[in-house]
Amino acid sequence: MSDRNIRMAILDDGVHPSVCSLAGSFRIEDDLSVAALEDNAVSPDSHGSMCARIVQLYTELADVDVYSIQILQGDTLRGNVKRLLKAFELCESMDIRLIHLSVGTYAYEDFAKLEEAVKRLLCVDRFLVAASGNRGTVTYPAYLPGVIGVKYHPKLMDDEYIYDYDSFSRIHFQASSEHKLYLQGQRAETSVSNSYAAPLITAKILSYLKANADADKDEILRLLMEHAGNEAPSQESEPRPYPPVEIPVVLLSGFSAERLAHLLGTLMDGLRREDYDARAATNLSGNRPWDETALPGLSPWDETALPESGNLDEFIARMAWYFSCEIILLGITSYLPPDRCRNASLWIYGDESDDWQTRAAKAEGQVLRASELPDHEVYQFMIDMLT
Repeated sequence: MSDRNIRMAILDDGVHPSVCSLAGSFRIEDDLSVAALEDNAVSPDSHGSMCARIVQLYTELADVDVYSIQILQGDTLRGNVKRLLKAFELCESMDIRLIHLSVGTYAYEDFAKLEEAVKRLLCVDRFLVAASGNRGTVTYPAYLPGVIGVKYHPKLMDDEYIYDYDSFSRIHFQASSEHKLYLQGQRAETSVSNSYAAPLITAKILSYLKANADADKDEILRLLMEHAGNEAPSQESEPRPYPPVEIPVVLLSGFSAERLAHLLGTLMDGLRREDYDARAATNLSGNRPWDETALPGLSPWDETALPESGNLDEFIARMAWYFSCEIILLGITSYLPPDRCRNASLWIYGDESDDWQTRAAKAEGQVLRASELPDHEVYQFMIDMLT
C-alpha cells in the first residue's frame, strides 16, 4: 500500500481555498492552456465549492491532495467538451486517482471523444464519479461503462445511498442530494439535484482509498455495495408507458457472434459517416462497440448483454426515449421470430436462422436474408429502406 496522499480532482467551476486546503487550483482557458488560479478567482459559494463541502462533510480531507480544475465559466456555468478533455489529460499527467465530475453533456457530437478519453483514464486505473443529467436522458460521461454514475433519490437524506445498477444507463447508485452545510456561519441545505448526490459517493470512495490506496475498481464497488442502504421506496422517474417508437429499428438475428460483431460495426460506421445519430444494442459478450447499449441483465463491469426473454419492444422504446436518436440497431445472436418484436421495421437474418422464410410472413416490416451477402450490400439494403 502506498503511503502517499490520495490525489482527488474536482472538475467544475472552481473550488475556493477557504473550503479545504488545495494542492493546486487551475483553469482551462479557451485556448486550452492551463492557468493557475489566484485565491480570489473563485466564489466561496461556487458549485464546485459546494461539491467539495459535501465531500468534506462525509470524509476527512486533511490527508488528501485536492485539486480544483475549473472547466465551467460565467454565470451560465457552461463549458465545452474540449475543456473537459484537456482536464482529463491534466488529471492523467498529474497522477490524480479520483476524479469527481458533477457535470456532463447531452450532445451526441461529444460522445465519441469522451468515450475514448474515459477509456484511457480507466486503463490507467483512475476512478471517475459522474452525476447523471437532471433531464433523465443519456448523459456522458455518467452513462459510460466503467464510470461510477450517480443520480439523486428524493427520499434519501444525509449520507444515505442505495445500490441500484441500471444495465441500460449504467448508473450505479442513487444517493441523497440534501446535505446540511454551514455557509458563513449559517446553516444551509443543498438543493435536490444529481450534481449534489454524486459528491456523497465520491466521499465514500475516497474513504475506502485512504484505507487501501491499492484497491481496484472491483474492490471499491464491492465496498460501496456492501455499505449501501436497503432499497428505498420506488420512484417513477421515467414515463410509463414510453412514447411510441417513431424511428426505424433494424433487428439483426441468427448470426454467429463473430459475424454479428463485424456486421454491426460496419452498419454503425456507415451510418455515422452519413451523419445519422444511430444507436445499437447487442447481446454479444465482450465484443461490442464502446458506445453501444447492452441488453438488460449486465453485471456492473461486464459489458456482455442479456436475456432475450425480456420485453424487446419496451427496451427499444426506452432506448429511443433515452437517446432521441434517428435509428436503432438491435443485434441478437440466436434466431428471433418476427412476431417477437413489433417495433422492428427491418429484419436481417443470418446463417443460424431456422425456418425464417415461413416466419418472415409474420413480420410487419421488411425481411432480408443476409447469410450470403457481404456487409456492404447489407448496409446498402438498409440505407435504401431508410430513404
